[in-house]
Amino acid sequence: MNKPRAEFAATPPHAEPPAGFELNGRPVQAVSPRIARLADVLRDELGLTGTKIGCNAGDCGACTVLLDGRQVCACLTPLGQAEGRSVTTVEGLARSGKLNALQTAFHKHGAAQCGICTPGMLMAAADLLARRKRPTAAEVRDALGGVLCRCTGYQKIVEAVLDVAARPRLDAAPAVGAAVGARTTKVDGAAKLDGTERYGADEIPADALWLRAIRSPHHHARFRLGDLAAFVARTPGLLRVLSARDVPSNGFGIYPTIKDQPVLADGEARFRGEAVLALVGTREAVEAFDAFQTEGLPIEYTPLPAILGLDAAMAPDAARVLPDKPGNLLQDGGMRKGDAAAAFAQCAAVAEGHFETGFVEHAYIEPEAGWAVRRGEGGEARLEVHVTTQTPYMDRDELAIVMKLRPDQVRIVPTACGGGFGGKLDMSVHPLIGLAAWLTGRPVACIYTRSESMASTTKRHPSRVHAKFGCDAQGRLIACEVDADFDTGAYASWGPTVATRVPIHASGPYKVPHVRTRGRGFYTHCHPAGAFRGFGVPQGAIAHEAMMDELADKLGIDRLEFRLRNALRAGDATATGQVLEHSAGLGECLEALRPRWEQAKRDTAAFNRGARADGKPLRRGVGIGCMWYGIGNTSLSIPPPCASACRHAAGSRCTTAPPTSARVPIPS
Repeated sequence: MNKPRAEFAATPPHAEPPAGFELNGRPVQAVSPRIARLADVLRDELGLTGTKIGCNAGDCGACTVLLDGRQVCACLTPLGQAEGRSVTTVEGLARSGKLNALQTAFHKHGAAQCGICTPGMLMAAADLLARRKRPTAAEVRDALGGVLCRCTGYQKIVEAVLDVAARPRLDAAPAVGAAVGARTTKVDGAAKLDGTERYGADEIPADALWLRAIRSPHHHARFRLGDLAAFVARTPGLLRVLSARDVPSNGFGIYPTIKDQPVLADGEARFRGEAVLALVGTREAVEAFDAFQTEGLPIEYTPLPAILGLDAAMAPDAARVLPDKPGNLLQDGGMRKGDAAAAFAQCAAVAEGHFETGFVEHAYIEPEAGWAVRRGEGGEARLEVHVTTQTPYMDRDELAIVMKLRPDQVRIVPTACGGGFGGKLDMSVHPLIGLAAWLTGRPVACIYTRSESMASTTKRHPSRVHAKFGCDAQGRLIACEVDADFDTGAYASWGPTVATRVPIHASGPYKVPHVRTRGRGFYTHCHPAGAFRGFGVPQGAIAHEAMMDELADKLGIDRLEFRLRNALRAGDATATGQVLEHSAGLGECLEALRPRWEQAKRDTAAFNRGARADGKPLRRGVGIGCMWYGIGNTSLSIPPPCASACRHAAGSRCTTAPPTSARVPIPS
């Protein structure tokens, strides 16, 4: 058991008497108010951080524990309901340091990926297995239905629970020379299963100050700050209020030449949710304020017209989102090969469509969280930040710029990351807690609420994609044209990558002789849009796959067969001119899929015939889609994956990376 927090070590005067209950087989006394959330008592008072808090609203199930053997959401259960009863957390499953059968099954099947939902999954499964030794798959899915997972797709979790009755054993380590292709367990799997893994909200020092960001309730507004010192003086528990004037270098961003996002807005807020102040003090003091609170704070907003959506951003008379930019265009990238416009005249079939997508939230179960501390004094002082992140070295370099420190003066200690999917490539709490810790000389912690996380962090880029594809009478692709526009929000984030990566991938994983593609990113007064599993490529895939279906249907060719005829294979050149010399596995994948595809079509047709005969409105469909994704650093400070190929491929030119440049041009 971890050490309890210092502030809970003794019963405060005039408090309720301690609440006693059994915790993992041992009697405990909790001094928190009986109305306190059981999840907070377990984590903050009793030191059992294996129970996770994802939403604090009973929606995600990460905080699931057993109360008298039945699963409950600890975030919705008051301490008073646990008094005199038995509580079991994930720490109570493993005995004598050994995983139990359920944990072993999770380990064997790879059911714990990021691990933030795993404690809740284990407790829900333990509840089921105590009642049903050999549950069906349907019963497992029903029992786990209150716990959300964003990584696994649930299948491995279900398989693990079904396998418990078989007394699972971990496979032995593969012999020397036999490791390639052999199954093995995650090296960090056990820690995710026994509650010892540490995430951003875990291991916060007991003496840490806490930080709460105050955020703009307006999409676009000027604001004026009042007397911050007087506000601190009249607010018990508040130590300091940070504003833009406290930030040594108030701008950060992914790209070396684009540092357009402030740590704290300086007189003008450009999206709803942007941080304008940071309150630093005791946890009770700062959490008394809502992130979007205006009443009682020394801040006065003047709402301004907002640029919302692509039409507004692209209008000829549109106001500028960022005053130092010539317009709202962030990036314009494109690629040309052959003569697509002329090639369409040779096509036997042409498909054309317009597609739009909106913002998409990453919805990782772990909200952004971390803590920071200053180590040492003077020129030897270092800033140490413990934070949930996907990019510790990028964070180090960005924080060094913000704090005007050398990179070797900043240390990022990445905690376990409870889901990211690209959303934790950008900084969130990092500069706020880093700045506060540096200025106060005390450890400073911050945990975003679920609503704060959704309101302030990056999303998938909204898109508007126009696609046109053509093929010959045998279904061989001849030409494609794709124009894609993206809403990058108030700040660049990964917008240049999206605007240039999409043109490279817009023709799909298919051999197309004539290609013209273009991608543009525009600033708006919306959430910054960033990385999200594909950097815009999924938006483009929606368009090119719809075109494949339409062309196949026009020619009466099976949809899988149409894709198989056009699949890139080893030796083929991509639309950028890059030759895939070694492998390209789409053809093999489609061949392997064919039997199931044919069976699915038959099953679907049979179901729909029966539904029509019975007069039922329900119908089923079956579809197929393909996608490709390059892993090179498109649009970063090195040439994109296509650059060298574009320079040397006859008849092909990538407008993203001109032959004379060794770096991707980014508009100033």
